[in-house]
Amino acid sequence: MKRLTVLMGVVSIVALAAGCSFKGKYHDTALPDPKEYNAHFENLDSRKDGLISWVEFKAYFPRSEPQVFSAIDLNKDGYIDHDEWLKFKEAHGLKRPG
Repeated sequence: MKRLTVLMGVVSIVALAAGCSFKGKYHDTALPDPKEYNAHFENLDSRKDGLISWVEFKAYFPRSEPQVFSAIDLNKDGYIDHDEWLKFKEAHGLKRPG
């Protein structure tokens, strides 16, 4: 019984350590510093239709590459909606720009 208790304790500690060290990834691609993309959604949405197209994204971030846009576009519909933009910002700890 004592062995079982010790074993369960060790398993619990290992599981806790693994859980604390896990850093979930928002996307699978290597992207430039996300701080460069800290902007209000409304400022990117120049057409004011609730969606950001690649053209709008590139106009606001002229040095951006298509893979950055694609990584943020989670549902792969060719647009970034407000929820996708917030998820991207939250995943990278980006706060509202000042």
